[in-house]
Amino acid sequence: PISVEPYVSAEFFQQEKQKIFRQAWIEVCRDDMIPNPGDYQVCPMEVWDSEIIVVRGKDNQVRAFHNICPHRGMKVVRLDHDESPNFQCGHAQVLICPFHGWGYNLDGTLRPVMGEEYFDKIDRDQVGLIPVTLDIWNGFVFVHYQQEPAQPLREFLGELADDMEEYPFDSFTHIARYSAQAKCNWKASMDAFHEAYHAATLHGGSIPEAARLPEGSVPTSARIYGPHHSLSMWASPDFRPTPAAIAAWKYGQSFSAGGEMKLPGANPSNDENWWFDINVFFPNFFCDTGPGWYFTYNFRPISESETVWVMDIYQKKAESCSQRIAQEHTKVMLRDIVYEDLSTLEQTQEMLSSGLLKTLNISSSLEVAVRHLHATACEWVASEEKT
Repeated sequence: PISVEPYVSAEFFQQEKQKIFRQAWIEVCRDDMIPNPGDYQVCPMEVWDSEIIVVRGKDNQVRAFHNICPHRGMKVVRLDHDESPNFQCGHAQVLICPFHGWGYNLDGTLRPVMGEEYFDKIDRDQVGLIPVTLDIWNGFVFVHYQQEPAQPLREFLGELADDMEEYPFDSFTHIARYSAQAKCNWKASMDAFHEAYHAATLHGGSIPEAARLPEGSVPTSARIYGPHHSLSMWASPDFRPTPAAIAAWKYGQSFSAGGEMKLPGANPSNDENWWFDINVFFPNFFCDTGPGWYFTYNFRPISESETVWVMDIYQKKAESCSQRIAQEHTKVMLRDIVYEDLSTLEQTQEMLSSGLLKTLNISSSLEVAVRHLHATACEWVASEEKT
């Protein structure tokens, strides 16, 4: 059994903020979301009590800064919450604070200030946007709270990144984003997405028959890489897709089981009857890779009982109307599946918070990823802070 306390304790969550989310590398976006100099993306970082701007400079370098003006503390870029509560992309040659007009170059340095003669001398070496440590792996942008992390990014990602290194992420294009804010702990939210034991019951009406057979509840293989883990999912060799899925596979790639495309960096154990891999980089980033598509999840903690979930879906760029239709098949199928996953979150958290259960009975094989995430979070909270 595993303890319920880490899912419900406000004190434990405060420890997670300090000892996990300010000690680990956190994925925030892809660099191809800001392809041109001046492109930026604002990324909420609630678990840091902050918000960051990821921007591509005129020198083509991607940098990150806390979204705070050192003049009076105003946000330099304001999120338009009517557009999206989770991200905002934009373009600017100069980042200008909307309060008093202080401007910053794309490298974070301060530009001439209106009325500067009325200030004491401003030391431009000290006054500018506050930089955030940033590195990129395979197009994925990661940030770190510390100026000098204990581990460089590639070392932190370790052998899981080794296994995925050759996957052709750059050949895919972004086709959809789904998001939700749920009253559920971040770990309990993640637990709903990295085991297949629930598929036969919860997804009986939406997921392909391949995953509703008993064998679909058990990963074909599982790998632990320090704090990270990876599972390979099973697809029935006798699976008969729906007519819509047949059309999707005929004219393009779909999430539906049965695709024959083989890509490097996927199915590292060379399992037979392989469908896709669930790859989880601790603490909160999924990158699930399949034959002709991949998707990511980010789980952003708000409190011990609230999480923002964001899903991004990628496929090969559509070059015809039929391939575009295949993309729509993927988007709709995944939408229906994750709606069912999300439907469990708040009711689970509500009852975990009731105090009726002190422990949970977790399978060591069917729910190995649940057990591993729980153990890793507890281990990091119990450890000394990394400096």
